[in-house]
Amino acid sequence: MRPAVNPRLAQGNFYGEMLRQHDAGGFSLSETRYLPGSTLPRHSHESHYICFVLSGTYKETFERKTRSCQPAMLLYHPAGELHAQYFDQTAVDLFRVEVNPARLLDVSRPDLCMEGRDFRGGVPISLAHKLYQEFRGPDAASYLAIEGLGLELIAAIARDSRRRENTSRQPPHWLSQAHELIKSRFLEHLTLGDIAHTVGVHPVTLAREFRHHYYCTIGELVRRERIDFACRELLRPDESIADIAIAAGFYDQSHFAKTFKKLTGITPAEYRVNYRLH
Repeated sequence: MRPAVNPRLAQGNFYGEMLRQHDAGGFSLSETRYLPGSTLPRHSHESHYICFVLSGTYKETFERKTRSCQPAMLLYHPAGELHAQYFDQTAVDLFRVEVNPARLLDVSRPDLCMEGRDFRGGVPISLAHKLYQEFRGPDAASYLAIEGLGLELIAAIARDSRRRENTSRQPPHWLSQAHELIKSRFLEHLTLGDIAHTVGVHPVTLAREFRHHYYCTIGELVRRERIDFACRELLRPDESIADIAIAAGFYDQSHFAKTFKKLTGITPAEYRVNYRLH
């Protein structure tokens, strides 16, 4: 019998070396390692799953698109989505949370419809960090903790999908320009007035429309981008946390640590220990 052109993997099955696996509260959690330079064929999965990149970088194709995946990035893959991965010259460790389809059903309404997408900051990243900590260091309460965190993570992704559906129009060109400006210059000390002047609108208009389209304030986006930058820098053993704090645009290490824990759920030192050595 000839193998399927695009294999569909059953729940609990992934390519790569399975390092550990655990089931709890209707979720299947696993950690998998991939060798440098390896390639996974185009395939899909029977279950919805969430992938949290622990270490390494790789490229992924899906729905005729390509994205670069980096540490501390979260990806949601709906069941049946066709994708393929191309791993770079470093080993890659991935933490996955497979979702039992029953978890996406609600007796009062049709099942949740969530598009595949990725997150580089915000609530989903914080929840993924906490889930991974429960997975790595389970205790008597971990079953309940994993169930609760898993449901919170689904809710956060579902809310994001709903917000995108409810956005009836594309942001105006000047707003997209402002968004790109912030993401490319997040390490600079930009003011709302600076950005508004650059794109040619009043600061009040910029602040109002930015929140309406992107569901966060400009300050919140800047903080998320700076923490994402810090996460990447923390994977480099030669950089001190104090130096990373200053490089990421924070006043001092204390301010940096407080913001980092608020957004990720752990301290910079804990992040470095947990993820640098995978």
